[in-house]
Formats: sequence, C-alpha cells, structure tokens
Amino acid sequence: MQNLSVLFARIISYLFHPLLLPTFGLFLIFNLDEAGLWISSPEMRLFLYAVTFSITFLLPLTNAFLLLKMKYISSLEMKTKEERKIPYLVAAIFYSSESYFLMQWDVPVLIKALMLGATLLVVSVLLINLFWKISTHMAGIGGLCGMMIAISYRLQINLHPVLIALFIIAGLIAFSRLKLSAHDSAQVYVGFLLGVFVQLFLFL
Repeated sequence: MQNLSVLFARIISYLFHPLLLPTFGLFLIFNLDEAGLWISSPEMRLFLYAVTFSITFLLPLTNAFLLLKMKYISSLEMKTKEERKIPYLVAAIFYSSESYFLMQWDVPVLIKALMLGATLLVVSVLLINLFWKISTHMAGIGGLCGMMIAISYRLQINLHPVLIALFIIAGLIAFSRLKLSAHDSAQVYVGFLLGVFVQLFLFL
C-alpha cells in the first residue's frame, strides 16, 4: 500500500508538473466561450499551443537534462534549493521571452496576462528559493486557481465546476509533494498562496 501511494504521488507530480501548467492555462482560456476570444482559427490556436509548450516546457526541460549531464544537478527532481537556482533562472529567461513576444502580438489580453503571471511567478519563486525552498508545483496550480477566480469575477461568469476541479487537483498535488517528502507543509501552503495572489493581482 505504501508503494502504491508513493507511485500515485509521483504520477500526480509528473502530470501536473509546473512547467506544464502554462499550457494547461492556455487550454482553459481557449475553452472560455464567454471570454469572447477572437482566435477562432484552429491553426492560430495550435501555433500558440506549440509556442507555449515549447518555450515553457520543452526548453526548460532540455536545460535540466543538460545540467544533469554536466552534474550540476544530481537528479531532475532537484531536491535542494541550491540545485534549483540555475534551472529557475533559465526558466525565468524563457518565460520572460515568451511574455515579451506575446505583448508584441495581437492576441487576447487574457493570454498575455496568463503568460505575464506565469513569468512573475517564476521570478518570485527564483528569488524566494535563494533563501527558502518553496513548492513550485503548488505555486503553479495556485496560479491557475487565482487566474480562474479572477476571470470568473471580472467577466461575471460561473466557473464553479472548473474551480472545484482545480482545487481538487491542488489538494492532490499537495498530498503528492508531502508524500514524496519534497516539501514541508509551510512550503506547500506558501507556494499555493503565492500562485493565487500573483495571478489575482494581475487579472484583477
């Protein structure tokens, strides 16, 4: 039973890896019919998916593999805050680059805000990690929760089912990080609250 719970925790951690959450956020925004997004072209949506997935997931992941090969990090889990400094810095550069390009493109403001929020979150985690190991997983899912709360309030639309699902996922992620001893309770809770408040600040 213990092995099964650890396996479940690992699966949850991989499925909802923080680097994947900007792409998940894009999916959520694209499926908000009430938002009046003008991007109806499947090709344009696919392009934005590809750009976001490549810059916010594939490139940082490739960098992590290179750091692992160079023995700068001992594993992809990067268990110490010291090991996370360079990967977080590189991720912040990639995220900032996409935010900059999105600001130049004619795309809906919700998409720009999503990426800007993700960038601010990565930078915040980078700075906090210099002194304290915060949960990036919880910061990421907290960001999605904060974004959807703000969108629901600003656009006056009912997103209760989405929010319930996100909070359930947040609970599962919190369980997984604690089960794997990746963080303590304070690091998990603070990470989640950081994500929520950064996105609320941007979207509200």
